[in-house]
Parts: sequence; structure tokens; C-alpha cells
Amino acid sequence: MYIDKRTVKKYLNYKGLDSDFDSLIDDVFLEVKNISNPKKLCVISDVSKENGFYKINKLNLLLKSQDINNLFDDCESIATLVVTLGLAIDKKIDFYAKVDMMRSLVMDAVASVYAESILDELETEITAQTNLYKTMRFSPGYGDLDISLQKDLIEAVGASKYLGINVNENYLMTPLKSITAFIGFSSKKQLFGSICLTCPQKGKCSVKCGKAE
Repeated sequence: MYIDKRTVKKYLNYKGLDSDFDSLIDDVFLEVKNISNPKKLCVISDVSKENGFYKINKLNLLLKSQDINNLFDDCESIATLVVTLGLAIDKKIDFYAKVDMMRSLVMDAVASVYAESILDELETEITAQTNLYKTMRFSPGYGDLDISLQKDLIEAVGASKYLGINVNENYLMTPLKSITAFIGFSSKKQLFGSICLTCPQKGKCSVKCGKAE
């Protein structure tokens, strides 16, 4: 596995062309891989509608979001994905913040991109098991899906027990390099574009929306 340097630089808002900086990213990525403990889980469930919103039946989670309704139009099932890199990464980033701020910042960005790549792998694994069309990923805190859902999600999938993830009173996860997401599956081709209308990154996002594969 390699690290997407362009994405790392976007996290850091770095626009230079410096081979030494590229080497630093590679070096930090090797360290991140060596000390991280990636874990992942996925729960796929059929869905129903309750009070006009999607309910993930197996987890008893109600997704109170019109954005989800729009994005997951006519979905038959929803996959709940959770990944984490473990606590060692958090501790190492904090350590470098005291002795080498540049390395700390780069490691924070590299770890974020690495966690996303683990989530990409999990998405690929589950989509390979179905012939249904998939939506883009959508996470608590996106659009009008309240971040407070994070706590119920982590409890419902058993992520505290199996992955060591906990959620604080501000609904932030520890380990910090942890990600949750939902993906919808449908026999109907899904469109991404409508969800962009309410996204807080509208006009600033580098991701181009289009049809689901």
C-alpha cells in the first residue's frame, strides 16, 4: 500500500514542489504503518422507514436526515462501516507535537489519509459481494445527519468492545483516527449530486460528484 501524497498535501494545504517533503511523507507513512493497529468492521442490514426516515433494522438506528433520504433513494439495505488505526497513532502525534511540530502535523495528515484508505478497502470488500448499486459514503456530522448519532452507532455495532473506540460528551471518537460511515445499496442507480446542495463544503470541495458505479 502506498500513501496518496496529493491528498496528504491537501490536508496540510501544502502547494509546494519539494522532493524532501515528499520523502518526509514517505518516511512518516512507514512509521504510521509500523505503529498503527488497523481494525475494521461492517454491519449490513435491511432497512425500513419510520417517521419518514430510514431505520437500520439490525442496529435499531434511525437516520434522521433528509440528506440521507435524498442520497439513499430507494435503498434496500445500508452498510454501516467503522475503521480505526488505534491509540498508538494518537500518542505518537502528541509526542511529536512536543519535539518536532512539522513531523506531528505531517503524521496527523498521513494517518487521516491512511484511515480513509482502510475504509476504501472495506468498502471495496463489501461492494464485491453484491450486484446492487451503491451510494457514496455518508457519515454522522455530514449535511443534516447529526453528529450525536455517533454515540448510538458505536454502541450498536459493538465498536467499543471489538475495536476499542469510545465517544466522548462532544461526540468525538477516540482513537482520533477512527471513521464511521454509511453506504446505501439499491437495485436503482444512485445519483450523488443532490446531496451536494446542502453540504457545508459546497463550492470548496475538490470531489466531483457523479453517478454511482
